[in-house]
Amino acid sequence: MFRPRLKMLIYFNMSKNDMPSTSRRRFIGAVAGAAVVAAVAGVAAYTAFGPKPIRKLRYSTHPFYFPQDAEVQFEKEIPNTDVEVTYEEFFVMTQKQLANPQIWDVASSGRYRIIIDGGIVQPIPVEKVPRWQPDKVLRIFREPQRFLKAGNLDETVRRFNKLTWFEPNQRFSAVPVMWNFDSVTYLPELLPYEERGAQNRNFEYGKLWDPELKGRTAMQDEAFTVFTEVANYLDATGQIKITSGLTSLSRQEVDKIYDYLLPIVRNGLIRTFWFNYGDIVSLMSTREVWAASTWQPVCFDTRKAGTPAYYAALKHGPFFWYNSTYVSKFATGETAELAMTLANWQLSLFTQMLYTRQGYPTPAFGWSDYKDAMGAEFYDWFYNGKATYLPADEAVRFMFPDKPQLAELPDRLTNALFAPDLYFKHFWTGEPPRTGSPHPRGNIRDMGSVEDKEEMTRYFLSPDLPDDNDYYVRRYEELKAAVPK
Repeated sequence: MFRPRLKMLIYFNMSKNDMPSTSRRRFIGAVAGAAVVAAVAGVAAYTAFGPKPIRKLRYSTHPFYFPQDAEVQFEKEIPNTDVEVTYEEFFVMTQKQLANPQIWDVASSGRYRIIIDGGIVQPIPVEKVPRWQPDKVLRIFREPQRFLKAGNLDETVRRFNKLTWFEPNQRFSAVPVMWNFDSVTYLPELLPYEERGAQNRNFEYGKLWDPELKGRTAMQDEAFTVFTEVANYLDATGQIKITSGLTSLSRQEVDKIYDYLLPIVRNGLIRTFWFNYGDIVSLMSTREVWAASTWQPVCFDTRKAGTPAYYAALKHGPFFWYNSTYVSKFATGETAELAMTLANWQLSLFTQMLYTRQGYPTPAFGWSDYKDAMGAEFYDWFYNGKATYLPADEAVRFMFPDKPQLAELPDRLTNALFAPDLYFKHFWTGEPPRTGSPHPRGNIRDMGSVEDKEEMTRYFLSPDLPDDNDYYVRRYEELKAAVPK
């Protein structure tokens, strides 16, 4: 059974100033690492007519999509290939890709609406992505109309489909390579809630501006995220009727949400709008912030600091997101073929387990090699909503051997300390997986199974971007200016 030993390079904690923005050749700092890459990339395949030329592939991305480990592995599996990677900061990737689309052949991003609308990607026939098979792929990619519910459904589905397909299920505009849900992380020591898979959907997004939590909550520092999350909440609770596609509100709808949020912000009910990953983890792990709109790794890293935290199966839905890889229309011939090969390879076991360690599932989770490599307990916990084989207190003893006091907490809190990369570390160390059966007091993944997540979906956010994003940003900056000094 294949269980790769992976080194995950974590970039979430980097500030803008720390983010590598140079090419891969200059980015590699370790002598040993450079030697390995040179050895892999420098071996030419020989034919009867002499050495075969090295094929170059220019890739614009963020380190999370394609860390050095993945680059070395791809060049090893696809011989005679040299991938020249240029790393960009996450929220400016698409703008840089759009500014000069002829300097990259393949790219990945999480806000690429402007790339699709700019007409600079070429269709990828679905047969070029053999890892994408309908019986193994998340249903929302095939039937978004079945799951998306907020705002103008026809417009929302149209926008969703355009971000993945030129022709649904026939030609990709971009190949999804990871997905998850953004939600609210909260501290159960300080708030009377508890998660148990998808069973307890009691936490509302509007709790972030509850007067009882004044100065103890946070929202993400991006106009699109803030206005979309609040629009979904107000639409779901009947406070505002959204008639646009939820990811591209009209100016009038943006103004209504602004007017709703302005007194909340002025009264200091929101402590901060966070941008730097390390800042929000610090605020939550030190219990200065009790609840915040976050990415799931924030919840995991808060737990690893010893602070119980839950990731809410929100009453009115967390938001679905996904990121993708696409091929420049300027890539031709063998280069275009190689770019499509890379897009397919990013759905392979090696790359997907890099993403899985951060809590992000693969769109093609039905493959047997993936199930076999993870082992039954890991796969069933991650995708099927089943409990771990160890009860909550024993799991905490295993994950935090130097903090035995944590295992003495009640199950409500020990379950809120579960960190999958610590509990399922066998996958990355090469040890045999744990055997047994689900324990009645075992941990169940927050939000439950894939099916649970699909059914609680009301809306998506990334990789879209509003048609009138400048207006969002202007109103958002005005909103932040009202934060009490």
